[in-house]
Amino acid sequence: MLDDFSPTTWTSLPPLDAGVRILISDGETDYVAAAHLRIDRSADAGSTAEAARIYETAYPHADFTWPHLRAITEVEEKVFGTDSPVTVTLSDPLPGAPVGDEPIADVARASSLAQTLATIHSAAPEPISDAGFPVEEPSRFQFQILERLDQAAATGRVPATLLQHWEEEFEKVALWHFLATPIHGALDEANVYTDEERVLALADIGRMRVADPAIDLAAASALIDPAAVPTFFTEYRSSRPRADDHIVTRAELLAEFAVLDWLLEAVESGDDEAIADAADLLTSFDQVLLRPDGSHVPTAPVSFDDVAQGSNVTSATEESADDHGTSDGGVRRSSPSGADRGSAGADRGSAGARVSEHASPGGSGHASPGGGTSGRTSAGDGASGSRSAGAAENGPESSGSPER
Repeated sequence: MLDDFSPTTWTSLPPLDAGVRILISDGETDYVAAAHLRIDRSADAGSTAEAARIYETAYPHADFTWPHLRAITEVEEKVFGTDSPVTVTLSDPLPGAPVGDEPIADVARASSLAQTLATIHSAAPEPISDAGFPVEEPSRFQFQILERLDQAAATGRVPATLLQHWEEEFEKVALWHFLATPIHGALDEANVYTDEERVLALADIGRMRVADPAIDLAAASALIDPAAVPTFFTEYRSSRPRADDHIVTRAELLAEFAVLDWLLEAVESGDDEAIADAADLLTSFDQVLLRPDGSHVPTAPVSFDDVAQGSNVTSATEESADDHGTSDGGVRRSSPSGADRGSAGADRGSAGARVSEHASPGGSGHASPGGGTSGRTSAGDGASGSRSAGAAENGPESSGSPER
């Protein structure tokens, strides 16, 4: 695939959700070879290459890096025993290691992840839309969520108070007063690479699109220890002061919604055991999230372990910052903004963490906050699998492109 490169060593890496990955080396240069066995049209090798080009232009001074493709080819189906040719890519190894099973508990990495997302969300959306990546307007995203809510209600497995809570929250007009921005769109424990101190790289960038930045925040909160989530949100607001007033509320609601999306995926697949598990979890979630009178409980960070045990939660986090977004309209019904409502649990994203392996991938047409998962892992692209790594590849530290 590359002239003058003849690998002499091969080291298996944690697989993608749609293929296999191998670190190859000729003793001087390392590359990651990936065979994409099941191509998702929204995140194929071509999309990744185009996304990398956009990242280079939009984030020239970012202090994190992303996959840089060096070669793309197709291999005959007989090599992998598939029904069609398989796309194989060569890319530079990413520094650091994926977050993996261990949630981000330290302030440094939680803050770094917030800064990374603030950088991504601050770029101009036009290059992404002009390149043919999806554009998801606020009204369309709200419609998709409400549609999923209607589907969930039809199952008869969601507590009525929980359905009412989500319907009331997602139909609030003020919630949708924001501008769609570039987002990563597929954050999970396999796609965020860190060392001991900061985020070094993001993988699976081919799912980028212009959409609600709260989608990324919800997915990111699922990777963070509950105690560090307030730090994450505070740092994000500090790094992106023009974020709309309700972005944290939307992120928390989307993290909650991952539980419901797990149920819908189970129903769609006909998995009775998963349906029962999801329904039980929703019942427990309802008991933790809502007061006996049906009003919302302002909560501290809460995890699925808390939900499963029916733990009581107290305290609240607050939102701040001015709203510089604009409304796209298109909501079904007007209701009060609820701006004085205590923020929901800062890690109901942790709820999303436990169901992210079951919930829908959060692409166009789904309301789940995160991207597709590829299984939990802790080994990086380096042969040693060490969490430590050198500096990112893209130059000096910077807050990234100016806010648009």
